[in-house]
Amino acid sequence: MRKFFKNFVICLIIIFIGAAAFYFFTKSRPIATAKQETTDLPVVDTYMLSSKNYLSNIKSYGEIVSKKKLDIRYRDKGKVIKIGKNIDNGAYIKKGDLIFQIDSFYIENAIKEKLASKKILNLNLKKINSQIESTELKNKEIVTQRDITKNQLNRRSSVKSKVFSENSIDDLRLSLSIKEQSLIDNIELLKVLNIEAETLNLEIERLQIIIEKLENDLLETSVMAPFSGHLSNLNLEVGKEISSNDQLGTLSDTDNLEVKFFVGGNDYFKLTQYKDSALNKVVNIKWMIGNKFYESKGKISRIDGAVNKEISGINVYANIQESSSKIPLGAFVEVNLKSNLPTKVISVPTSAIFNNKYIYLVKESRLIQQEIIVISEERGGVLIEDKNLSGNYIATTRLSNMQDNIQVNVINQ
Repeated sequence: MRKFFKNFVICLIIIFIGAAAFYFFTKSRPIATAKQETTDLPVVDTYMLSSKNYLSNIKSYGEIVSKKKLDIRYRDKGKVIKIGKNIDNGAYIKKGDLIFQIDSFYIENAIKEKLASKKILNLNLKKINSQIESTELKNKEIVTQRDITKNQLNRRSSVKSKVFSENSIDDLRLSLSIKEQSLIDNIELLKVLNIEAETLNLEIERLQIIIEKLENDLLETSVMAPFSGHLSNLNLEVGKEISSNDQLGTLSDTDNLEVKFFVGGNDYFKLTQYKDSALNKVVNIKWMIGNKFYESKGKISRIDGAVNKEISGINVYANIQESSSKIPLGAFVEVNLKSNLPTKVISVPTSAIFNNKYIYLVKESRLIQQEIIVISEERGGVLIEDKNLSGNYIATTRLSNMQDNIQVNVINQ
């Protein structure tokens, strides 16, 4: 028992000494601290967005074109025998002025020949009509004689006594039959004569159509200006043999001009926002002669029906109103279409626009990619639609690894 107690005490002493040693070493050991790895966040400048009212004006460039432009041609072959007075490249001619005249000898002879043929047909028709008239009179006489003979035959046949011989009655019957046959023959003759008369009338009508065409051809041998304007690309001289495919010049109406300009890209989107796509809207036109600028106004009259898919735009035409200085045909001009309806837009620095499609908002030191719609490029930056972006901050610094949701170090916010 004593031995057991001794061993138990020794075990307790050893356990105590071990616990004391563990406590000592634990308190005296060096404290290990984790090394903090420092990371440098990219630094970005920011800019606060604010909306403003903006007139969605359209600025474009175009050229002055004629509302009416005519290629001068002659519709048949012929020989030029006369050229109008002062007909030359660049010359201004008035409506109704003679441009050139074609030899009309063959047309005049053809008219004379057709008129002679028509006269012969009219004489034949007159003869036929006379025959028809005499045949109709003869028919009336035959009908009268037939009726008399028929009455005589009826009276004699109704008498019961043999006052009249059978031969006399037979003679009346024969006479009546002959008259009936004559009437039938005359009716057939009338039909034939009427057909001949109708044929002659149709032939005369056909000849009249040919004569009217030839008379029109005769008038057209003198080619007149259908409207006032300037001549260009002339290819005319007396004695020249021409055909229907020859282009002999160009006549451009310079009294009624219009400006043709192209609207594409973002400006095309603006154009669609106007009522009726800006039809009848007034545009300001500016052009330069020498070192001096001139201005005029025009009214949009029509817009091309097809969009050019390659450049996403369309041609627009505006009638030019009176100006202080006459605009030359073909002049290169600047066109401005002003809007009366202000819209809310935001001006964004060019450096903050990426691929013309999005910007980066800065929220809680993180970049948030935001899609945008660009309205136009201005001198002070890019105008975009206000999609409730006013009051937000955007990053104006361009980073090499810029992407959505990355953490940044913000300055100037």
